[in-house]
Amino acid sequence: MHSAAIDFGGTVTDLVLRRAGRDDVLLALPTAVPEPAVAEALLARLLTTAGETTDSPIGVLAVTGGRSWQLPDRLGAARVVKVDEPTATAVGGLLEDAPTPAIVVSLGTGTGIVLADPPVAPQRLVGSGIGGGTLLGLAKLLLGTTDVARIGELAKHGDLSVCDLTVGDILGGGVGPVPAEATAAHFARVAREGSVVPRPEDIAATLLNLIGQAVLRLAFEAARFHQARSIVLVGHVLDVPGFRDAIERIPLLDRSYVRIVSEPGFAVARGALETALREGHAGHA
Repeated sequence: MHSAAIDFGGTVTDLVLRRAGRDDVLLALPTAVPEPAVAEALLARLLTTAGETTDSPIGVLAVTGGRSWQLPDRLGAARVVKVDEPTATAVGGLLEDAPTPAIVVSLGTGTGIVLADPPVAPQRLVGSGIGGGTLLGLAKLLLGTTDVARIGELAKHGDLSVCDLTVGDILGGGVGPVPAEATAAHFARVAREGSVVPRPEDIAATLLNLIGQAVLRLAFEAARFHQARSIVLVGHVLDVPGFRDAIERIPLLDRSYVRIVSEPGFAVARGALETALREGHAGHA
């Protein structure tokens, strides 16, 4: 029998279908309410996308996110396994063998940061209201669009110095380990008398920089406190064109320390599925 997972996110619902000996089928859809009829419709859509009939057998359905805990324990022939988000995030972040203890950062509508150090249970450390929802909301207000491809294309041609102030701008140079080019205040230059009116390109680039740096600074603080050996990034925000470039611009970033998993938008759903399958295997041991 096949197995599947659904991650009910605040902006995107992620689905994974796993079939023996074949690549996972991945599907991202608009946010959905975790109700039985909705879940069944999502599975039917997933099976159709995979070229399967809608009555193809699914033995295990892992669910996480939103109010997925309200779903029944069975949907048709499928056993529903409810996986809490910190566990799904941690397991999904470690599927590519990042060094542990690891800080796994889930960049979704908002941001969740989890300590992953198996066999110790994952621990939710901190969250942030800054994430993909912030990007889309501010882009709609400031740029008139929520099209991530358009936002990324604009950002590619933007100039951060039109909107942001750096440490060097304020202090005349770096301070301690912080270099002069580090961002001191996002969008602060715009408020200065006589400042240049930013173009849409400059605004888009600054938005990506704001979100990337705000999230990574939280992650670095968590990693330092917990003596983590790696930071792992997951979530659909990483698929926004230009967002990874914004992260790469962070001064003193150790690229061997900060990792981005393959197909990061589906990492949490895959983590939920892996957790459910491991539990099922343990239950039959």
